[in-house]
Amino acid sequence: MPDTARSGFLTNFVLENPWPLAVVLVIVAATIFRLAVHRDDRRLLIPAATVFIVAGVALVIGLLVETSGEAAADRTRAFVAAASDGRIDEMLVSLDPDATLHIGRIESPGLPIEELRRMIDALGSRHRIEQNTITLLNSVGTGSNTALVELACLTRTTSSLGTVPTRWLLEWDRGSGDWQVRSITAISIAGRTPTGRQVLP
Repeated sequence: MPDTARSGFLTNFVLENPWPLAVVLVIVAATIFRLAVHRDDRRLLIPAATVFIVAGVALVIGLLVETSGEAAADRTRAFVAAASDGRIDEMLVSLDPDATLHIGRIESPGLPIEELRRMIDALGSRHRIEQNTITLLNSVGTGSNTALVELACLTRTTSSLGTVPTRWLLEWDRGSGDWQVRSITAISIAGRTPTGRQVLP
């Protein structure tokens, strides 16, 4: 994931993963409550109740609000599932008309969408996926309608001698309609950075 792609505190600990903050606040509220009972001081009940309510509000907001990073993560899982099932047409429909393929780093010059389509088409023929496991999926919203997803998989295909680790970076853009892949970066295949236009061996 590029160093510039980082979410803020509110996004990380309230909108996308509210549980740790909520648990900490509940513990704080319980501690204040016990202190109020131990000291027989009813004045402490108000801050205890306030902290408990804040924990509940943070949890509800986090569960109800879907960030761009969460949406892109869900779309990535669906994209990978389509690849595993050989639903190539569904994958191709998910591509932005101007989608690009990058080698090694997202900053590398992008290859045209034809190269991306050729790589995806291979998943329906000589590189048909037999087994796939997602080992890493990190997402971060880069705007209200854009997100980056770092993806790692262990994949066995009809052309591989065994299970091959791969790492990818998918750039998603919702634009005015549904989420679509704006770019795919092949970071590593079998522990090595691809070279040239041939991403899949």
